[in-house]
Amino acid sequence: MLHKLISNNYDLEVKNLSLIDHHFGTEVFLAETSKGKFIVKTLPLGIVGMENEGHITEYLLNNDISVARLLKANNGMYHIETDNLQFHIQEYIQGETLRVNTAPSWFIEKSAHLIGKIHYALNNYSELKTSFGLDFFNDDNVNGSIRYYSEMLNEANKQKDDSLIYALEERLKHLKRISTFVIDVDKLTYSNSHGDFHIGQIITNNENLTVIDWTSASKLPICLEVITSYVTSDPECKSGQIDSNRLKRFIDNYSKYFSLSSYDVEIMPYLLYYQQLMCHYTPPYRNVADSYKPICELINNFTNWLYHKVDTLSKELC
Repeated sequence: MLHKLISNNYDLEVKNLSLIDHHFGTEVFLAETSKGKFIVKTLPLGIVGMENEGHITEYLLNNDISVARLLKANNGMYHIETDNLQFHIQEYIQGETLRVNTAPSWFIEKSAHLIGKIHYALNNYSELKTSFGLDFFNDDNVNGSIRYYSEMLNEANKQKDDSLIYALEERLKHLKRISTFVIDVDKLTYSNSHGDFHIGQIITNNENLTVIDWTSASKLPICLEVITSYVTSDPECKSGQIDSNRLKRFIDNYSKYFSLSSYDVEIMPYLLYYQQLMCHYTPPYRNVADSYKPICELINNFTNWLYHKVDTLSKELC
């Protein structure tokens, strides 16, 4: 069916279509066509942002940010929606995606510059929907998660699932820790951005970086995206520990293009800890795609470390 949809809507003769990634209802295909290679991404109908992605990437290309260009369909839109799915087609970028915590020094420095350039460029773009706002950083949100995981823990105890019991007890321990945090949303610097920026969203070729997957683009606290990019890239973070001096160097490179306030830097570790606990996949990760399991392991590692060290890291960054 997808072959026919592509041919009908893009005038591309598909010679071969192979699945290269899939997670949480999203499927990514490599399409070999009469006009070369392309990437086809399908999403469930309820997920918004596919059409916006085309406009955002065009804007970024016009501002000298390297991103994958989306093709316009015959109807002039950047995506096609049917009764069952939605999809778009983007140019194929030659290169490789690095694994979590395998970035060389040049990549870490360039990615810090790149995030700064993106935030600077998108600061003049029309305002996107807000992610991680006041409705996210509030007591009711955390307390709701505590209730949810407590119910799961009760069920796990009934089933005597020891590994799940341990994982849920750990999650509840962390949730109770972040429930004490005071995050002043009004003091955070918000800007339009990628929305899901990490090492897996960057294709590298001859030390050139191209950012992909802009479906989640939104307005968010920029310091959160800065620290998330750093901890997924630097090999020194693999064990879960965050070196304040290396992170400060990353921040300095970012700040050559866009500015963080003193509060952004101070609160950065707390935001990372909070966001990963509230958005992290549910233990024991049995339904998580293999490509995401290293990220799950990394998050477990640094949340365990932050449980004891978040205050110290914050002070060292200031």
